[in-house]
Amino acid sequence: MGADNLLGDAGSRITLIGLASNVVLSATKGIAGVYLNSAALVADAAHSLSDLMGDFVTLACWKISRKSPTDAYPYGYGKFETLGTTVVSLILVGGAAAIGLHSYTMLLDALSPTVATIQPGPMHDFLQFLVGTKESVGGVLTHTHGHAHIEDSATLDPNAAWFALASVVVKEWNYRSTKVVADEMKSPVLLANAYHHRSDAYSSLVTLLAIIGTWAVPTLPLDPLGGMLVSLLILQQGVSLCYSAFGDFTDAGVSPSTRKELSSLLDHLVEPRSLLGIRNVRAVKSGSLMFVDLTADVPAGMTVLDAHGVEKRVRDAIMEGRSEVKEVRVHLHAVEEGQSSNGNQNGNGKSDLPC
Repeated sequence: MGADNLLGDAGSRITLIGLASNVVLSATKGIAGVYLNSAALVADAAHSLSDLMGDFVTLACWKISRKSPTDAYPYGYGKFETLGTTVVSLILVGGAAAIGLHSYTMLLDALSPTVATIQPGPMHDFLQFLVGTKESVGGVLTHTHGHAHIEDSATLDPNAAWFALASVVVKEWNYRSTKVVADEMKSPVLLANAYHHRSDAYSSLVTLLAIIGTWAVPTLPLDPLGGMLVSLLILQQGVSLCYSAFGDFTDAGVSPSTRKELSSLLDHLVEPRSLLGIRNVRAVKSGSLMFVDLTADVPAGMTVLDAHGVEKRVRDAIMEGRSEVKEVRVHLHAVEEGQSSNGNQNGNGKSDLPC
């Protein structure tokens, strides 16, 4: 079995493990939430169930991106990974917005009794204004996401916290294991799904705090405050992934440090008789794949056969040094005797040498 197939199996396997864990967690937390009278745990179960969409998107886009190039897609299907990354990042952003807005309405519920106890003044007016925004914000939310309203401490069984804790541990393990595979395979869609698992761990952590806080100190609004903090963390991850995917969609070049690293892989090949210098190193990403092109300065008297040998050595050096590189285009530039090569340039500037 080829290396690509093995890597594909690793990506599919870790995604299927995450999908299965979401199914098990949904059922377990849902049943436990009902029997232990924990609305937060029931809502967290619904959250895990809704996250199955992210797993299905990841699995589908990952499978498609592994297909070999065709006449319709001569550069392969790597952009489907970018598409999957965009969808999962938007799920993260949407989830962050839902958790943040819902937590805000819960905080207003907690503040409402306090307004009546404060003497008239700027603080009273400010809190009254915040509480007054509840209806407009609440109208945006049609369902809960991530956690539920503050528990009723009279009926809540604190043993529900154990199920929330188990969810935190499982989802954090999903995050770490998926990220390992994503880093090994340079896969943006697997990385996005890894951060999706991490956002679920955060959400379950908020549920855990809500259960413990409501049982121990029911007067403190720990759940909404924690939920608003978590929403900001998830939003940052989602926006960062979406920004990266946008760069891939628009064929943005790789970072200067990556170009420098690609160029450094060829330093040992530069010598006066065959390869005078490397310049104009450029690269773009297509999902987990990278496409590189560069200019190689060679002596003008070099034979075509020798020039092809240089081209092969350059291509092999880069592809052996960076496993995600799918294709290397080498533009050979003849340098007449007496002319000087521009050496190893990492930028995209054009040469002033005659072509």
